[in-house]
Amino acid sequence: MTGADGEAESLQKLAGAAARWMSNTSGTAVECAAVLHRQRSCTVTAGSTAGTAALAASEDEHVDGPTALGSALAAPTVIGQAGARWQAYRKRLLEHGLGAALALPLELQPGSSAALVFLGPPDYGFPARILADASWFGEVASQSLKLALDVHGVIRAGDNLKQVLESRTSIDVACGVLMAQNRCSYAEAFSRLAGTSRNRNLKVRSVADGILKAMPSGAPRTRFEPPAIA
Repeated sequence: MTGADGEAESLQKLAGAAARWMSNTSGTAVECAAVLHRQRSCTVTAGSTAGTAALAASEDEHVDGPTALGSALAAPTVIGQAGARWQAYRKRLLEHGLGAALALPLELQPGSSAALVFLGPPDYGFPARILADASWFGEVASQSLKLALDVHGVIRAGDNLKQVLESRTSIDVACGVLMAQNRCSYAEAFSRLAGTSRNRNLKVRSVADGILKAMPSGAPRTRFEPPAIA
C-alpha cells in the first residue's frame, strides 16, 4: 500500500515482497506471480519479474493455471510433476525455465479473490515445512491486500466526490450568471443550460464552464481539500 498509486501497483509490491520472503525462507531463488479478480473489474496481474508477470497475465487466456478465473483454490497447493490437471500449466512453466509451483490463495472480501504463485527453479520442490510457513504468510498478505484495496477504494470515492462538487459548483455559478443577466429564477437558468447542452450535444458542466470562461474576470477557480488535521 505504501507509495502505491493504485491496485495494480499494490499487487506488484506484494509480489516482490512475497518473492523476497520465500527466497529467504527456502534458501533458493523463488519468483512470484500474483492475480487479483474483482467483480465488475478487469483482472489485475503482477509478478516479481517480467517473466512471471507475463505468466500471470496469460492465466485467463490459457485457463490452465491455479489462478485462472474459475480455478480458485481453497488451500495452498503444490503443483509438481504428478497429476494430470496441471500438465499444460507445468509445460508452460518449464518453457519459462521454472519448475514446481506453490499456489497460495488469499482471503479477501466477498466479490474479490486473489492468489500468489511461488515459482521455483526446475530442480526445486517445495517441502512440507514451506507449506506451513506459506500458510502463515498468506494470512499476513491477505490482511495487507485487504487494507490496500480498502484505502484505494476510499481514495477513488474521494476523487469522485471532488469531481461532483466541482462540477456542481460550476453549474451553480453559471446559473447565477444567467439569473443576473436574464432576471430569471434558478430553475429557468438551469433549463437554459440543459437546453444548450442538448442542442450542442455537450455535458451541462461543459456549457457552464463555457459561460464562466466568457466572463470578463475569467472562470472562478474551485478547490476542495480535506480539512487539516491538528
